[in-house]
Amino acid sequence: MFLAVPPYTRVSIGRGGLPFLQIALWLGAYALVGHYFGPGALVLTSPLLAVGIRRPLFALAAGFRHAVRSHVWLPVHGQHYVFRGITIHVVEDGDQCRWVRLADVHKVTGSLANERTLAAAYPGGVQTLGAPAQPHMRDDLLVTHLGKLNQPEALRLRTWVERNIARPGQRVRANTGIDKNAS
Repeated sequence: MFLAVPPYTRVSIGRGGLPFLQIALWLGAYALVGHYFGPGALVLTSPLLAVGIRRPLFALAAGFRHAVRSHVWLPVHGQHYVFRGITIHVVEDGDQCRWVRLADVHKVTGSLANERTLAAAYPGGVQTLGAPAQPHMRDDLLVTHLGKLNQPEALRLRTWVERNIARPGQRVRANTGIDKNAS
């Protein structure tokens, strides 16, 4: 179906491809009918025109929708997550490790150890990343730390981070051959 076409697929020439050309052909044929048979034929064939350009118009609308979505979301692909209406920024490094910004985690939990305490507790697990340098914590260590907190919201965030950030990151590292221990 035309509404389920992903934005990265190429336009095929088969059924449903090149909607501008299809619409132009239908309008050209409609103009020829009007030229040769007069306005009465235009009135009688207008339902045929409507049926003929329906699919190409839907294809154009779907293509426009996908183009807008890709223009908006591709620049932040893999970095933008939302937990209960709070944006969680995630940065991925060269080893495909995902780093979660601590300021966003603090917004959710309300209380979190400061950067120095976390860096001492998890060596190599806290780094300053991003264009405006801000502290980030590696996803697997964040899951471990949130599991130690005794707050319901922190435990919900732990489950969410594990499902949406940590496990998919482990799969990506396993598929690229970086993390041999991931399942």
